[in-house]
Amino acid sequence: MKTITKFTFAAVAASGLLGSSELSAEIKAPGLQLSSEEFKNRLQKDLAPLPGGGQLQMSYANVVDKILPSVVTVFSYGERAGRAMRGGGQDMPDLDQMPPMFREYFREWFRQQQEEEEENPRPGPRNRRGAQPQNPDDKEFDPNGVGSGVIISNDGYILTNNHVVAEADKIEAIVQIGSTTKRYVATVIGADPQTDVALIKIDAKDLPAATLADSAQLRVGDIVLALGAPMELSRSVSQGIVSALGRSGMGIIRGQNMPAYEDFIQTDAAINPGNSGGPLVDALGRVIGINTAIYSRSGMNAGIGFAIPINLALRIAEDLTDDGEVARGYLGILPADIDAETAKLWNLSDESGAIVRTVRNNSPAAKAGLQVGDVILSVSGKKIENASKLPLVVSSYRPGSEITLQVQRDGKTLNLTAKLAKLTPEVLEGRESPAEDEVAPPKSASVADVMPGVTIQNLTPSTRERYEVPEEISGVVITQIDPDSRAAAMGVEEGDVILQINRKPVRAVGEAQQMAKTGSKNVLLNIWRKGDTMLFILGKD
Repeated sequence: MKTITKFTFAAVAASGLLGSSELSAEIKAPGLQLSSEEFKNRLQKDLAPLPGGGQLQMSYANVVDKILPSVVTVFSYGERAGRAMRGGGQDMPDLDQMPPMFREYFREWFRQQQEEEEENPRPGPRNRRGAQPQNPDDKEFDPNGVGSGVIISNDGYILTNNHVVAEADKIEAIVQIGSTTKRYVATVIGADPQTDVALIKIDAKDLPAATLADSAQLRVGDIVLALGAPMELSRSVSQGIVSALGRSGMGIIRGQNMPAYEDFIQTDAAINPGNSGGPLVDALGRVIGINTAIYSRSGMNAGIGFAIPINLALRIAEDLTDDGEVARGYLGILPADIDAETAKLWNLSDESGAIVRTVRNNSPAAKAGLQVGDVILSVSGKKIENASKLPLVVSSYRPGSEITLQVQRDGKTLNLTAKLAKLTPEVLEGRESPAEDEVAPPKSASVADVMPGVTIQNLTPSTRERYEVPEEISGVVITQIDPDSRAAAMGVEEGDVILQINRKPVRAVGEAQQMAKTGSKNVLLNIWRKGDTMLFILGKD
């Protein structure tokens, strides 16, 4: 029996727009910018750690009374959703715009909706609660998505998820205080697809702002409550514990032409579609996270939910307040995790840290002297446990900041200083000038296989011209690669120049063949590709 497990954003959607980063220009708010300091001064924080131990609490009613008025239901409206709902659910949204792991779930969901509509046809379009609209042509009658949010300032700033408000033409927030319910039109201050955080604002005063905690002090086992509007059931509360911290590399978030940043709190508090953007709070009612996704086979709660830590969400929100965009520091490397075999090859005491697999040409990393094969242990005193932690730490610094990299190289510990550039799609596309390293080119020419499926040739004027290899680059060029080889599967390409094998410089084909003959299970290739340097750890066939 085959089991399929899916990630699902915790928002109710009727148009297949989840994961998109586009926002209608009509709902952006260029006139509401604040400095980060002004924004922070409006927040209410309590950063004290939770008390350890204590008696079993029999009710969380007082905690819920404290946080519930700060929780809002968020409705987003758009043309595509209106057409789908007016068509009786027969229009299939463009699921190709969604991340691949979500498509099958929503395809099945819409198929079931279509079958229900065919079996039980309705006399006209209805909203989600079955009522017919007075004006069927009103495109704003039915929302394309329903999520949640949390009020973080008494003048109307609300944290939610990017996927809750993405591509909306209009956004409404429902605020309920006691028996009074008010509906407000919300404006998007800014949204960040790379962390799935959005900051919106409503025009209101004296709102009940939530108290924000320090998510860095969370511990696995802490009691938490998840609040929001699951399945449009507003003001719902579920209870659980922190199941794990620092979940990353799971592919839940997909940015457009930019890397995603994942550092989730995992919880077994019930999170379902509609909870997206709602708060995850501790036992004192302080916000410690923003609910965003679930891990489920059915699309419903399976006891594995994920929330964005409030520290990360606030850092993004503060950056969004001035110009609606997030400015991230860029180092210019591709890190890789360290496994047992790599730790042995590098003579490391444990598997913590991140090994530098690629150094981008003319990047801050290259200018700082960082090399392929270096192991980054910490960034400005912050320990790097694994490769996914490194971009999170680096991106938390603004462009122009100087960071100190503690690096292990050839058994020695070095401290390198890098001045971060700004991370942009253009930078990621590699629009940099060639590196300035000067190495003498080889003088002879021959062809041979360096390892199964990989044919190499010495660099000659003709091969340099063919593969656009600058004169200052020394090594052997890969002229043919078997697509079924292990090297091809790892990403090695024709035109790559092998600079080092097993951390020793390569000058000619014969030398490369001898270097590759080693008793180790792996061969280490230091490769140059169009200005970038990369490290490949290839197991022998």
